[in-house]
Amino acid sequence: MGQLDKANSTEVNRPQPSAVTPQKPRMVDWALVSKCEDELQAVVLCVHMSGLKHEWIRDQLGIDKGHWTRLMQGNGNFPTQKRTQLMSICGNVAPLQWENMRLGYQMFENQIDREERELREKLAAIEAQREMMHSGFLKAA
Repeated sequence: MGQLDKANSTEVNRPQPSAVTPQKPRMVDWALVSKCEDELQAVVLCVHMSGLKHEWIRDQLGIDKGHWTRLMQGNGNFPTQKRTQLMSICGNVAPLQWENMRLGYQMFENQIDREERELREKLAAIEAQREMMHSGFLKAA
């Protein structure tokens, strides 16, 4: 990836896990899923929502660079045997949501998962607030 490509990249510049760490994938906003016209767009959404570097995801899935590029451009076919691995790596189930929506089914979080998500969101907000206060304190000092 050239310098210009890096500057225009939407990927989050955070450290990538050193190995595939299975996560319990979460649902993404249904409004985003509903904009996907086909399954491949849902796969691209899944990757985008992860915030992970494409190169790292591709390597974890064992997909060569050329095929990955075609997939992310909306061409090619995503290997079906790698769908669940992709969702686990990316931490969301956008392709599964798209499939359910397409077939007229609905998906819901169970109560425990919903409560866990809400607690994590509250914790993240508290940590962000603490960080803001801490950085404001440092500037004032």
